[in-house]
Amino acid sequence: MKVLFVTSTFPRSDDDDQVPWLLELALVLRDRGVDLEVLAPTYAGLASHTVHGIPVHRYRYFTKKREVVTHEAGAMNNMVGRKDLFLPALSLVGAGMAAAVRLARRNRYDVIHSHWPLPMGIPAQAGAWTSKKTRLVATFHGAEVALAKRKSHYAPVLRRITRNLDAAIANSNSTAATVRELTGVKATVIPFGPPRGAVDLDRSPEKSRPDDGLPIVLAVGRVIERKGFPVLVRAAERLRGRARIVIVGGGEYEPVVRREIEKTGTGDVVTLAGRLSNAALADLYRDCAVFCLPAIVDSRGETEGLGVVLIEAMSHGKPVVASRLGGIVDAVEDDENGLLVPPNAPDALAEALLRVIGDEKLANRLGEAGRERARRLFSWESVAERHLEVYSAVRR
Repeated sequence: MKVLFVTSTFPRSDDDDQVPWLLELALVLRDRGVDLEVLAPTYAGLASHTVHGIPVHRYRYFTKKREVVTHEAGAMNNMVGRKDLFLPALSLVGAGMAAAVRLARRNRYDVIHSHWPLPMGIPAQAGAWTSKKTRLVATFHGAEVALAKRKSHYAPVLRRITRNLDAAIANSNSTAATVRELTGVKATVIPFGPPRGAVDLDRSPEKSRPDDGLPIVLAVGRVIERKGFPVLVRAAERLRGRARIVIVGGGEYEPVVRREIEKTGTGDVVTLAGRLSNAALADLYRDCAVFCLPAIVDSRGETEGLGVVLIEAMSHGKPVVASRLGGIVDAVEDDENGLLVPPNAPDALAEALLRVIGDEKLANRLGEAGRERARRLFSWESVAERHLEVYSAVRR
């Protein structure tokens, strides 16, 4: 089976950590015998290349200086306050259509699969039109439907894109419900797992005690508004002397988090560790007592479509505490494999964290249940099999 991924962003090298779960999907499908290629816009003039042996066809869409619409913080975040990126964004879609048509004529794909179908479903559709045998699939990751819900003029575009799909996929039940609300299309829910190699699902979790004797509350992710890290900072005062917080990641919202630390006077409790190597992050997963994702609905109406970092923490056998919203509830069942709290509620968050930290029996039960849930529902073997079922169904 020959498949083309059409996506707005993809790793630029073997060492790039952009959208690692999308690379994992490509790799696991390739391991299952799929002849897979990727079409993605260039980044500042980057030429076509391969990533771990997967051909990545890059297409130019503007001058090098402004070919930055899709990477780092994502297209929607990059365009905030950047009127100079409006024309490049339009060109990204138009040039993508031409590139998809050229590739599809040359390669005759069985399936063209778009990720973030608003806007990448438009180039994917152009490519699929070149052959009656090519089937069109799209995966919704949450950001595109949040945009269409927030700005009503995008909704008709989204409906038009989904009307011509042979199959739709969503990363969570929350995303699937919004897709159906906006378009009437029922999407198959297929979540993603943590990067293979980051965790070993068959290995018992290791435990270590930090040098200062205080348990670690670990939070990991791009430092953007919807992650809710300032809520965790506001909860930190109640953890003073009982735990310390380590936030791993970088992003445009980091100055806001730093100001919150200064405002609350919790610099002795909260550490912003920045971006870390995989080895250093693995050490923190080993050492932490509990993992936290204090997600919120941000000012653009977006929240976590799934929360892959939660699945990664569960795979490490760690108990998790997270907000009860979005796709998080697909990963975490309250009091079964983690604790869920209302979003933007620092007191409730602190109480849940202290409950886990203070009850080793509870922490072990949640961690073991999370590990089993990650193995059962979020393994890449399961994810690959479900994608292959969708591809086979549309080809029939």
